[in-house]
Parts: sequence; structure tokens; C-alpha cells
Amino acid sequence: MSIDSGLRERLRLGLAAPVFAAPGIVGLRTPSLEQASWNVVRDAVRTAEALGYDSAWFSDHLFLGRDGAFFESWTAMSVAAGFTDRIRLVNNHLGVGLRDPRVLGKMATSLAAISGGRVDLFLGRGYRESEYRAYGQLWPTDEVRTDRLAEAIDVIGALWPGEPVDFAGEFWSLRDAVAKPTDAPPLVWVGGPLDAETLAVIASRAGGWNSFPLGLGDYRAAAEQVDGACAAIGRDPATVRRSLETQVLVLESDDELDDWIDRWARLREALHGGGHTADEMPPAGAFARESLQRLCRDQFIVGTRDHVVSRIREYRDAGVTDLVCWFMDAPGTGSMTVLAELRSRWEVP
Repeated sequence: MSIDSGLRERLRLGLAAPVFAAPGIVGLRTPSLEQASWNVVRDAVRTAEALGYDSAWFSDHLFLGRDGAFFESWTAMSVAAGFTDRIRLVNNHLGVGLRDPRVLGKMATSLAAISGGRVDLFLGRGYRESEYRAYGQLWPTDEVRTDRLAEAIDVIGALWPGEPVDFAGEFWSLRDAVAKPTDAPPLVWVGGPLDAETLAVIASRAGGWNSFPLGLGDYRAAAEQVDGACAAIGRDPATVRRSLETQVLVLESDDELDDWIDRWARLREALHGGGHTADEMPPAGAFARESLQRLCRDQFIVGTRDHVVSRIREYRDAGVTDLVCWFMDAPGTGSMTVLAELRSRWEVP
């Protein structure tokens, strides 16, 4: 779905909160952050709100990145609700297999009421088997996990109005369950691999679809899949919000990227290959300079101000409504600040 310039909404900017550190691992979101730090998370969210960002997204894992140190999504988002006033708060790939959706529904209605209705829910079927196994959680097939995702959305939706509800599903049930206090129903996001089952959940139940980092051509192809799934059930594809979650780095010159690549190499080498689990480490060839340059240029939004504006316009014209940014210079806030300053440039038709 491309966006007609006459119908175009303002592109919403989101911060992907730096809730874990992946020093030197360019594809793992936070390559410049050496240690997980709550002060860094708090300051980033506060800065984003002050700069006019629309949302802050909190990734959901039990352990990830250096030493597995990771600030749990729901806890971090709940604390952020207490030190922000305007910015929307969004879970990022909240794994329904890690939390009973009946209790999650109650948690969500409470946080919505506490925050003044500033909560979106981004639910996923679960994507990292090692975490589930480590915590003794079930890890059924992709199809079963997707079925559980669909039913979890239904359970939460049934609870949200706050009236006593009965629900009899394949996996969960409710009887005279009440989830007050509550607020306006949240926007429900769904993302992940676009197999037929996930596409069906997006089309039938989601208010928004989230894309992993993709080059422009691949993004357009994925968006066409979402459009097709919506059309198949008679839903207008334009009613589905579309977020692109990607890494962002604003450079003063094209040559500066090499300086960052050198810095990330030093951070990676300082760990002597330790600090990360095996499933997080890309093959050695991925660290070649040419490979990293290609990754940054093709899949991420990395470049000078003019290049960044041009890339964002292209994604916006391809239908992206929300840009969710993992800033590759975090804990610094340079790219976050510059991106806010550039906003008026890509909004010009």
C-alpha cells in the first residue's frame, strides 16, 4: 500500500528504548552501548519525549545482549509511565508464551488507566527458543504459537471493556472475569515472520503491522503480502498502521561510517568473543567492512542528513506510518536529536 500525497498522515516517530547492550554487534540494535543501564534507558525516553517523539517501544526478552542483561519489557514500560506525560508506550514483540494473557489483559488495563490511555500492545508468538527453554516455558510449533497469539488477542479484547466476561477458547478460559479500571482500548500491533498464519492474524485482529529492518524493495514486497491478506477477508489495507523498526544513524559525512565501523570493532574485540550467547553472534564474515557498509546502507537508515531524509521519504511513500528507531549511537543522543530536527523536511510533499 503506497500513500497518496493528498491523504498522507504525519509520520510518527518512535524510540526503541535501549534496554540492552550489544557492543560491537552491528545487527543487534545497540552496537555502541557497552553495558545495560537503566539510567541510559530513562534518559533516552525522557529525551525522546522532550524532542516530540510520539512513542517509546520496549523490546521483550528475558535475556539478550552482553551478559544477558536486559530490562524486562513490562516492568520498564510501567516505570516509564511514571516519568513521562505524553509519549505513547508500546511493548515490542511481547511474547504471549511468557505471560498468561488473562493476567496480561488485567496488567494492560491497569497500566492504560494509570498512564491516561497511553498504552499500545505489540504482541508476538515468541521468536527465541533459547529463552523459553531456559525458563522452562513451552515451545510448541510455529503454527500452535500463532494460534495462541490469535487467541491471546481475543482474550485481552474480551477483558478490555471492564464488564464481567466469559470466554471459552482452545487454550484459555474466563468466567465472570473483570479487568477494571480500564481506559480506551489499545492499538494492537503484530509482527514477525510473514507466514500465512501470521498474515491471517494481522489481517483479522491487528490494528498495526510491524516490520523488522528491511530494504525498501523487501519492505514493499512484505507490505503487499499484508495488503493481500487484508483484501482476502474484505478489510481495507489502509486501516492497518505500518511500523518500520530499524537501526538509525545520522552521519556528518559518508566517510564517518568507517569511523563507526572501527569503533564497533574495538568494542567487539574488547570482549574477546565473550559476553554474548552463540545464537546472537553472526558469522565472522558479517564483520567484514564491506558487509557492514552494505548492511547499514541497504537495510538500515544510515547516512548524512540528506540521505536520511530521502530514505525516510521513500519508506513513508511505501506506506510506513510509524518509524521505530534503534539509534546506533546510543547511549549518545546525537542521531535522536538530529532526526527530530529533520522531521519537517520529510513531511514536505
